[in-house]
Order: sequence, then C-alpha cells, then structure tokens
Amino acid sequence: MSGAWKWTLEDGLGILELDLPGTEVNVLTTENLTELRGILEGLQHQSGVKAMLVTSAKSRFFIAGADIKEIRGISTREDAIRKAEQGKEVFALLEGLKFPTVAVINGACLGGGYELALACTYRTASFSPHVKIGLPEVNLGILPGFGGSIRLPRLLGMLKAMPLILAGKIVSAEDALKNGMVDRLFPEKNLRAESAAFARSAAESGRKGRKPRKKDLMTQFFEETPVGRSIVFRKARKDIAARTKGFYPAPLEILELLSKTRGSASAQAYRLESEHFANLAGTPVSKALIKVFFMSEKYKKHPWTAAAVRPREIRKCGVLGAGVMGGGIAQLITSREIPVRVKDLNEKALGGALKEAAGIYKSALKRKRMKKADADRKMSLISVGVTDQGLGNCDVVIEAVVEDLKIKQKVFHDISSRIPADALLVSNTSSLPVTQMAAVAKNPERVAGLHFFNPVNRMPLVEVIRAEQTTDETLERVIQFARGLGKTVIVTRDAPGFLVNRLLLPYMNEAAYLLEEGLSAESVDRIAENFGMPMGPVELVDQVGIDVGYKVAHILQDAFGERMKVAPILEDVKNRGLLGKKAGRGFYVYQGKKKSINPEVKTGTHPKTVSEDDALKRMIYVMINEAARCLEEKVIDSASTVDIGMIMGTGFPPFRGGLLNYADSVGTSKIAEDLKRFSRESGSCRFSPCPYLENLASQGKGFHD
Repeated sequence: MSGAWKWTLEDGLGILELDLPGTEVNVLTTENLTELRGILEGLQHQSGVKAMLVTSAKSRFFIAGADIKEIRGISTREDAIRKAEQGKEVFALLEGLKFPTVAVINGACLGGGYELALACTYRTASFSPHVKIGLPEVNLGILPGFGGSIRLPRLLGMLKAMPLILAGKIVSAEDALKNGMVDRLFPEKNLRAESAAFARSAAESGRKGRKPRKKDLMTQFFEETPVGRSIVFRKARKDIAARTKGFYPAPLEILELLSKTRGSASAQAYRLESEHFANLAGTPVSKALIKVFFMSEKYKKHPWTAAAVRPREIRKCGVLGAGVMGGGIAQLITSREIPVRVKDLNEKALGGALKEAAGIYKSALKRKRMKKADADRKMSLISVGVTDQGLGNCDVVIEAVVEDLKIKQKVFHDISSRIPADALLVSNTSSLPVTQMAAVAKNPERVAGLHFFNPVNRMPLVEVIRAEQTTDETLERVIQFARGLGKTVIVTRDAPGFLVNRLLLPYMNEAAYLLEEGLSAESVDRIAENFGMPMGPVELVDQVGIDVGYKVAHILQDAFGERMKVAPILEDVKNRGLLGKKAGRGFYVYQGKKKSINPEVKTGTHPKTVSEDDALKRMIYVMINEAARCLEEKVIDSASTVDIGMIMGTGFPPFRGGLLNYADSVGTSKIAEDLKRFSRESGSCRFSPCPYLENLASQGKGFHD
C-alpha cells in the first residue's frame, strides 16, 4: 500500500487525511483509491465514530484530481470502464457511511477531488484564494467519471450543474458557496476547528445532508417537464456546436449523458457515466489535450538557464510607448499590484493607453471577475507623462514604441543611462534584432526581448529573447518577471521573427498566394477554420492590420530572401489604403459585427487550379518547414517548445496537440514529399524542405522522436 491515507479518531470525530508521499500535490491514484477502499470498508463496522472529516496534509491543495498520467495510459474501452468503476465503488462506500462526513477543502479541489467531496455529506472550505473548485475534465477531452456527472446535478439542479460540467468551470470559494457547491466557508486559520464543530453539530442534530433548495416555478419547468428539458438541451447543443465546431466530442458526450440520467442517482445512471467516459478516454483528441496539459504544466517551471537567481521584488515598472500594446502591458502589470509609469511624447497616445487599460478593467467588472474598488485601485497605479520623470526608480522598463529599429535604438540609448544600473531593460519587439538594441545601451548585459502578444491580458504566451549580450542572470530575471505576470514563457535565440511570427507570417503569406491563384478570401479562411484554426489567415491579416503584417513580412523577406518573398497582393492592398479591420476595409469590408468580401481587392491575378486539400497543406506545411529550420538553427530548443508556442501564441488547435505533434501524425516523409511537389509545381523555393526535415523524413523519424 502507498500509505497515503492516515486515519485518526478522537472523541468520536474521525479524521481521514490524504498526504501523497513525495509530492506537493494530492492526486487520486489506483493505489491510494485501493487503500481508501480498505479504510472505508473497515469504517462500516467500526463503533464510536460520530462524524468524520476528510482533509489534506498539503498546504495549498485538497485533491487536484485523478492522476492524469493514469488517464493518459488508458488504451482500451474496458480499461476506461474499469478505471471509472473503481472510483465510483470507493466513493459509494464513502457516501454510504452511517455518520455525517465533511470534506474540508483547504486548496485546489478539482476533478476527482471534487467528486470525492461530492460523495461526502457536506463540504466546507476556507476563504483562501488558493481554494479553486470544479470539474474541469472536459478540458482534457473526457468527462467526470467518478460520479461527479451524476452527483453535481443532484446537488445543484440541472440548470446550475450543466454549464459547470460542460465548460469545466473552476470557481472561487465564495462563488462555490453562492451556487451551493460548498456548504460553509471559514477563515483559513480556523478551517479545521470550525469544520470539526460543524461536523459534531451535524452528528448531534441527526442531520444527514442539507435540505434541497426550493426551486422557483421557472426552474421547475426547465428541469422537471419534458418541454422545459427539451428547450434546455436544444439550446445547449446549439451553443456547443458554435463553440466547438465539432472538433471536441466531450461536451456533446456530457450533454447526452445528462439528458439520459436527468438527475437520477440510480445504478444505471452511474453505469452510463462509465460508458460515456469510456467513449472519450483514450481517443486521439483526449490524448492530444492531455499532452497539451502536460506541456503547459512543464513550461510553467521549465528551467531555461542554470543560473540560481533569487527572485527580486518588482516595486515599479516603466513602459515606453503608449499604443494599444503599451496600455495593455501597463494594465497587466497593475493587475499584479505593481505601479507603472507610462511615457510617450504624444499626450493623446497617453490618453489612449489609459483608455485601453481602463477598458480591460471595465470588461472584468462586467463579467464580475473583480470588484469596482479593486479595479479603481489598480487603475490608479498607472501614471503617465511625456518626460523621463518617474522612470528613475523602476526595476523593469519595457520598450513598446513603434516597430522601427532606429527609433528603438535611440530609446535604448537615451533611457539606459537614466534608469538604475541593475534595472532590466526589455523590448516588446515582435521581430527586430534585440542584439542591435542592446549594442547602444549603457548596460547591454541587462537587455533582453520580452514579446507580448495582443491582446496582452488574454494571450497566455510571451517570448523571451536572448540577445548576444544577455547574461544568464538577466535572462532568468526576465523569465521570473514574466511568470510573475501569469505568462507562459518560451525562450528564443535572437533571430528575425523569433519563433511565433517566423512561423505565422509564412502561413499568412501563403494564404495571400492562394488568393492570387484564384481562391476567394472566404474559401481560404473556411479551409483553415475547418482544420481547427480559430480564425482564417485572411481575416487574421485584416485583424492584425495589413500595414503591420506587411512590415513584419518584409523584415523576414529582408532576412531570409526569396523563400520569404511577400505576396504582391499584400503590397497592392496596403498601397491602396485597405489596411484591414481598423480602417473598415481590407480583404473584407467591416460593418459593425458583419464582414463581407471587399470587391476592390482583385484576386486570381495568377489563376491556377488548387484543391482544398493542397491549399490546406501549403498553409500548414510551410509553418512546419519553418519550424524545422528554427530547430536546425537552434532558435528554440525543442519540438515541444514549438508546439506550446503555436498553441498559446496563435491559437493553433489544441486538439491536434501542437504544430509538430500534428506533423508527426501525418509523417515527416509525406510532408517532405508534398513540399517537393509544391516546389516543382510552383517553381518557388519557399516550399523546398530544409535539411533538418529531409533528414527526419529519410530516417522515418518524427520531430518528437
């Protein structure tokens, strides 16, 4: 046995504590569930137990869920059903104890952890911000398989439970109390003592679970009548179809299960849960999403340097440049309670930065993600000015001026002598050489790139760029700063476009070539969206701004020559002032939320017959080929860095596991063959497979082998 569970009994109150050896986090494994079964079977016959607490010995975790490594290992339907049934049988023993049980939630209580809590008579939690509660299994392409899909609707009612399970929503302790997911909240320092008193009170009063909440007439109609349920499930199906576009089967599988069980807790309902769980576990989509989960966890702590640098408190930051990015960066920093000074020579631009930051906080207020007093306080941490005043005591200064190397070099030269010698000076450039900026700075070893993606508050990725002068200590400090802002970090060598833009621009450029060959913008976008991209490449060009995209594309063309030659249609559209959504006209015409094809844009200037299959391959394979070059040139360290970078930086479909995971599923030899065919047919070197890709193909290897 694992010895993960500890049982004590004092004055009639039992305490069952989980402390998984050798880890900071509690998870449910086959081994410790077997151990728990033995304890619970013994408790069925033990006398003297009046009530029981289920607790955790971990400081910030109750139970984070089932062991995802075991879920990843599921290979057959029988294995999936067996795994689900084991958890259900153990939790049924917990639920069937003759005395009241209380799950004492001191931290993250997710997935299987909350399913265990649901099998208890009551649930208490602390006010701690570490308390996060929910059933997020859908995000792994599966559903709650230890009874949660049955017990939560029984506890809350179908209308409240359905969106929580379908969206995998994780809620705070306060929200969990409001919606009934927990029964009591106590101060963190008194959680166990208050929970013990609560359990004793329940035992003395003879209570066995809380009384069901009274339903209003509308809720009764939607939950308890055939017509009402039909309306609820029809709308849910429509919402799921719009959100998942058919790529993610788990939400519909969950909905089908909920429609069959309808709040029943019969043996058949629990068996149905296991069967629907088995329909999802082990599928390619679930395996890909689990892979993405492990990647995202890995990159939260991935050691990019060997430097042992003690984290420093960031007391103040400076932002140079008050555009949309400058305002977004300022808002992000103040959201972490760090004061920010924004400098721009244009007072109107400073107003725009304040408006951008205020808009993000206003949106958070609308969605009830924060209180007005908190938003006002954080907004007050932003100060602005047209001079260097207020920058002299900054720990980090972020340059976010216009994407022009000479202007950036002047900014670096001027500001580097006016800030503390040990302050970090970083550039938000998306493609320009950071090494050349560092060359004009007073302390070049303190310079690095820190490329945020737009919108800053929503995009989870940042690229940290190591200039030639950047020391390990500086790099580590920048990484710590970015992670402190809640971002996932990938480190790249200082090369044109770094990683994400170097891969994304060829994709957008290839879409433009397809327009020249006669495909419509709508067709190109539909092909990409049917693959799973969140937005088609033509619409993406419009969103970014055709002038901005063209500028970055030209930087890559200047660096890499003919294979990155910008499609002529992009220059034509830019020169005619059709700059995209911000101008109301680009490849599309924008009117409010509607868009339509812009008749001013002439496509088909070099007509060819291109199949949809080849169109998709051309757009995706040029990215794969460029990723291979980045590995060849050591711009990045691994294929998994490409995968996480493209998922988090561009929205590459997670259900495909990442760009190079997708490449491996197709086969490097097939990709190389198709690229050679495209090169022959087009006469263009932009399709020529690079030596790194050719080498993998010749050996029959994948990027992850």
